[in-house]
Amino acid sequence: MEEYPKIVTLKDKNKITLRLMGKDDIDALLEFYKSIPKENRQFLRMDVTKRNNLESRFGKLDYLHVFPVLAIDENQIVGIATMFKAEMGWKRNLGEVRVLISPKYRRKGLATIFVRELFYHALKTKIFKIQAEMVENQESAISAFERFGFHKEATLRRHVTDINNERKNLIIMTLDIEDIWYLMEDHMESYDIRGQ
Repeated sequence: MEEYPKIVTLKDKNKITLRLMGKDDIDALLEFYKSIPKENRQFLRMDVTKRNNLESRFGKLDYLHVFPVLAIDENQIVGIATMFKAEMGWKRNLGEVRVLISPKYRRKGLATIFVRELFYHALKTKIFKIQAEMVENQESAISAFERFGFHKEATLRRHVTDINNERKNLIIMTLDIEDIWYLMEDHMESYDIRGQ
């Protein structure tokens, strides 16, 4: 992935580095996850404060099917965005997005940057649709994904159990890549560059 690492600028003018996760990043990623407040971790699918869980997810990196982008500031991980893609079967053209950002770096445009990176990756890897899942009371995350063009596809009632053993409704949101391309093409066709 020759486009990484790259420097990006946040809304507060702070410059951070984006790069793909490597096999030597497990310990740093573990520290990042441990720094996230428990109330933010309660909606994650597994206990990310256990090293063996991270090793099972990221230990054998295959960027075609697990594409983790790290945000680095002052040699510390401050965010991770991952696109998961099935290796075969009827979900092989579906990408699932997961994003987690340190509280100190939220509301600075990093989530938008992350989703943009994953969107471009989807275009290059024949992913036709992107999916994100979150529990119903993650209202800020739902609003953020709606701003990116995602829409609610389904609500699964009392479908997941959080780390406090409470059952929650699961929201599934999707973004169809082809629809976005058609919108972009329509916009470009209607935009008269001769007047510029």
